[in-house]
Amino acid sequence: MNYGYEEEAVFIVTLQAPEDLKLGSDLAITANLFWLICKETCLPGEAALDLVLPVASKAEPSAEATAFAEARNRQARAAHPWVTTAYLEEEALVVVIEGEELAADFYLYVDSEGLVDPSAEQVRSTPAPNRAELRLALDAPFFENQPLGISGVLQSGNDSWEFNTEILDTPQLFARTAPKPVGFEQRLLAFGLPGILALAFLGGLILNIMPCVLPVLSLKVFSLLKHAGQTRSDALRHGLAYTAGVVLSFIALAGALFILRALGERIGWGFQLQSPGFVVVLSAVFFLFGLNLMGVFELGGRLVGADNKVARRKDVLGSFGMGVLAAVVGAPCMGPLVAGVSGLAVQANVATGLLTFGMMGLGLSSPFLVLSVFPKLVAFLPKPGLWMESFKQGMGFLLMAAVVFLALVVGRQGGVDGIFILLVVILLSSVAAWIFGRWGAAARSRRSQWVARLLALFLIGASLFYGVRSIKEAYLDYGNQETIADSSGQWGAWSSNRVDELLAEGRPVFVDFTATWCLICQVNKKVALRTDATESLFTKKGIVAMEADWTRYDSDITDALEEFGRSGVPLYLLYTPDGAVTVLPQSLTNGIVRDAVEKALP
Repeated sequence: MNYGYEEEAVFIVTLQAPEDLKLGSDLAITANLFWLICKETCLPGEAALDLVLPVASKAEPSAEATAFAEARNRQARAAHPWVTTAYLEEEALVVVIEGEELAADFYLYVDSEGLVDPSAEQVRSTPAPNRAELRLALDAPFFENQPLGISGVLQSGNDSWEFNTEILDTPQLFARTAPKPVGFEQRLLAFGLPGILALAFLGGLILNIMPCVLPVLSLKVFSLLKHAGQTRSDALRHGLAYTAGVVLSFIALAGALFILRALGERIGWGFQLQSPGFVVVLSAVFFLFGLNLMGVFELGGRLVGADNKVARRKDVLGSFGMGVLAAVVGAPCMGPLVAGVSGLAVQANVATGLLTFGMMGLGLSSPFLVLSVFPKLVAFLPKPGLWMESFKQGMGFLLMAAVVFLALVVGRQGGVDGIFILLVVILLSSVAAWIFGRWGAAARSRRSQWVARLLALFLIGASLFYGVRSIKEAYLDYGNQETIADSSGQWGAWSSNRVDELLAEGRPVFVDFTATWCLICQVNKKVALRTDATESLFTKKGIVAMEADWTRYDSDITDALEEFGRSGVPLYLLYTPDGAVTVLPQSLTNGIVRDAVEKALP
């Protein structure tokens, strides 16, 4: 990367006039110039220019005086209004900017060459409302002769300031200036990495009771009942396989997230459900699992009476696959503690981020792992019996409910055309399941089984190929909605510029960062945000309500989430005209919303 000038540039150079200048004489000034003109390639140029000026007793403005005045106005101002410092973190320099009214973006032009890698992205984060951090990748010469400070020009928009700050060995200064930990989550974070890992584990554990994980968890409950009475080694094998599936999937998803972000994609945790193709495939998987539980077709019939080791190995692979499915569905579910710790993990270095998300996966899989380590605990579950068939079919209906919910997500992403495409995929998948169940059963001839399997696989493959390819076109055609449908007419679509305009007019703003696939978000809407009580409260206080819908990919929403240390939804913000921002909890009630509003706007 090179820094350069666009259009016309004026360089102000200070010259010292000779003491023996005589009035009426001429002064010759010579400039030897060298430059590069760059676009995709750079072309060199050079020139020697002369300028002759008369020596007079009084200075007269030249024809270029206006250009000089404009150039001086564009130069960096002497002092910025913030407190700054910096510290080293691995092979990066973290520049901390603290104070009121932080700018939306910062870029630091370092004045010494060879210290900072100019081609690397300067990653901005906002760990606290009045604090911003710039993470700068360093070049090798920095470590050969480490400077005590760093200087240059700090730019934000069209404004720039002279910048000079010291470099600390450790971020001790921030522990002194940061607010005292308040609440359980903040107290754990005060312990550094161990606290982050503890929060990640607890957040993953809580995910087990979230609605988005319930359909998959129901399958594991049925598995526990089905395998009741198995040996301890078999139970441990299942538990470890399920845990490996969950943890490795969390790490793989986090790795993909870090890779895509390194390539310039502005995405956050839960990015997989922003892909309509992925949602279509997941819907088909849930639908087929539901048909299987309802008895339309059976898997594993040939294993009856087969070698016990083979059957056991197949079951272990099934436990691993169930762990993968639990992770893929549960990862974007922002339960208590998950939103905050995932935001920290996304903005940390890659090793810390992968470790944090892996610990979150361990928390999600821990209940089943504990049952496998202590199989006697399974005795507290209901005894196997004929009732299990009804229970299994009931779990099938639960999975069908998950398909209905995913259809809503597809509708928000691709409109009516998207739902039609999903219905075609579901129809072809149901035909495939019926063929497999009718002619692929163990009682049929081997030839009939093979023909049924091949035909079923072909129909499923063809339906998914059609669905993934067609849903992308529907996604592009549908586009983002300009307004948010709401019966009260009170909610409007979010944009950062609109928020700034409303605050400049003296009007408070409430922003709901949400997504259709976020079930907590939908519950909060029903019980707290889209209620008569909240509508009356917002009207009374003159609050403008806005919704930032992250169902579809939106880099602006991703940036806004990261400014508040989040990598996913939900996030609820209350802006007041005096510049204060209140962050509400992830789980809302009418009372929580009312208390936050009355405290911010008495």
